[in-house]
Amino acid sequence: MKKSLLAVALLGAFAASAFAAPSVTLYGRLDTGLVYSHYNDDAEANGFNADTFSMDSGVSTGSRWGLTGKEDIGNAKVGFTLESGFSSDDGTSSQGGRLFGRAAQLFVTGAYGTVYAGRFASPVSDAGDLGLLGDVSAFPNSYGIVGTQKGSTGSAYNRYDNSLAYVTPKFAGFQAEAMYSFKGDTKDAKDTGAENSGDANRYAALGLKWKGAKAAVVLAGDYTLYGNTEYKGEQDDGYSIILGGNYDFGVAKVFAKGTYFDNQLNYLDSFKLIPDTVALEGWGLEIGTAVPAFGGKFLAAVGYRDAKNTENSDQKYKRWNAALGYTYAFSKRTNVYSFVGYAQEKDKSEANKGTPSVVQAGVGLVHKF
Repeated sequence: MKKSLLAVALLGAFAASAFAAPSVTLYGRLDTGLVYSHYNDDAEANGFNADTFSMDSGVSTGSRWGLTGKEDIGNAKVGFTLESGFSSDDGTSSQGGRLFGRAAQLFVTGAYGTVYAGRFASPVSDAGDLGLLGDVSAFPNSYGIVGTQKGSTGSAYNRYDNSLAYVTPKFAGFQAEAMYSFKGDTKDAKDTGAENSGDANRYAALGLKWKGAKAAVVLAGDYTLYGNTEYKGEQDDGYSIILGGNYDFGVAKVFAKGTYFDNQLNYLDSFKLIPDTVALEGWGLEIGTAVPAFGGKFLAAVGYRDAKNTENSDQKYKRWNAALGYTYAFSKRTNVYSFVGYAQEKDKSEANKGTPSVVQAGVGLVHKF
C-alpha cells in the first residue's frame, strides 16, 4: 500500500513538472475605427474618390493575435513568437495573406544578448521586438496617411523573411542591433533568386539606441541589395539613415527625427504620384509632441520630405503632413483615440505637375487581450 502511494505521488510530481515546464501565452489586440477622407481634384485624377467614409482596421495600431513562449535551458532561454495580422473590420488576413505575417521567429537569449531567426520587423521600424523608431515620433506608422511617421522618410518600415538578428545586452543605457535577411520577401513573384544569392533581394540593418530616465536617442540605418532577377543593371543598392529621439519635460514629451535616403524604392507614396520603378534620393524631417491632458494624451506632429528621381533630377517630389490626435485609456486593455490631419504631395516635374492632398479625421477603439 505504501509503495503504491509512493508511486502515485512520484507520477503526479513528474506529470506536474512536465506540464509546467514550457509556458505559452495567447495575446492580441483589435483596433477598429471610422475614418473620413476628403481628397482634392489632383488626388481624384490618380484614382481616389473625392470623399470617403469607411470602417478601417489598424488605424492607430495593427490588429493582431499571437502566441509566444519560452523555456529555460540552463543559463539561456529559448523562445518563439508567432503573430498574425488581420483586419478587424472584415476578418481577412494581412501581410499578403500570411498566417503569421507579423512575426514567425525563434530566439535564444542570455547574458550575451539575443539572437532571432525567422520573419520579423526591421530595426528601422516601430514594430516588433527590434523596431527602434517608436522613440522618434509621437505617432507610430499609422493614424492614416496624415499622421504616419513613415511619410517623412524613405525607409520601408517592413517585415522581412529568412532573417537573422542580434541584439546586445544593455550597457550604460546603450543597446545595439544588427539584422540580415537572406531573401526579404518570398511572396514576391518577380524575385525568383535563391536565398543569399546575388539574384535575390536581400536586406541588412543596424541600429544603436541610448535610453535614459527622461530621454532617448536612436541612430538606425538599412541597406537593400536589389537582386539581379528583378533589377539586373537597373537599380543600385539603396540605403537610409535615421537619427532621432525624444525628451520628456514632464508637461510634454518632445520628439524629433531627421533622415537621408538614396536609391530607395520602399518609400511611402500616399497618392500614387510616383511610378513604382522610380528610386528616390532625398531627406526628411519631423517634429512632434505628446502632452498629458484630461487623463489621456494629445499627440501632434509635422513632417516634411524632399526627394528626387535618382535617374532624373528634374523629377522632384515634395511631401508634408500635419496631424493632431488624442488617446484616452479606460484601462490597461482598452483605449479610444481620435485624430485629424492633412497630407500633401507635389510632383514638380514638367511632364506631370500636380499637388494631390487629403484631409482626414477619424475615431476608434482598441482592445487588447
